[in-house]
Amino acid sequence: MDIVSRVKNILRTPRTEWPLIAGEPATIGSLYNGYIIPLAAIGPVATLAAFTLGGAFGGGILFVIIGYALSLVAVYVTALVFSKLAPSFGGRDDLVQGLKLAAYSSTAVWVAAVLHILALIPGVAYVTSLVLLAAAIYTIYLFYLGASPVLGIPEDKAAIFTLVAIIVVVVVYLVLSAVVGFLIGGGMHLMM
Repeated sequence: MDIVSRVKNILRTPRTEWPLIAGEPATIGSLYNGYIIPLAAIGPVATLAAFTLGGAFGGGILFVIIGYALSLVAVYVTALVFSKLAPSFGGRDDLVQGLKLAAYSSTAVWVAAVLHILALIPGVAYVTSLVLLAAAIYTIYLFYLGASPVLGIPEDKAAIFTLVAIIVVVVVYLVLSAVVGFLIGGGMHLMM
């Protein structure tokens, strides 16, 4: 399936799209090349455009590149967390399926990230933030809908799996953010 159709289907008809996704053959490489890399680039490209329009292209490009690279790593780490948690809830430990769940459930936030280009317009940033929040909430809903067909989580455990997965991912991201912050900030400080 082409990427545009997949985006439309996962956003419009996720209940019928998840079973299709679950049954499709995939590899980590095919998921990254065919879906994750292009969609995860929407936000960084929009942010870079905003920096450029604001006259800060030089300073913004390093920020965007590092953020994009970290987001690609984060999808993998998230998939790993999902696949390792799944057996505790009656599902299966399958990294590729976990990556499908992480990637396709992130579609809403990746698509909504195009709004970063509007960040410099006074008064629009608030509306943009609300749309991004709505996209994040929809991402959680997409994850919930995908947990059963993709990782085999029994439907009666999908809600608690979703909650636990969110908590674990937030903790992992906080730890990784602290480590990256130390390496970037602390490392720079030590070099001076």
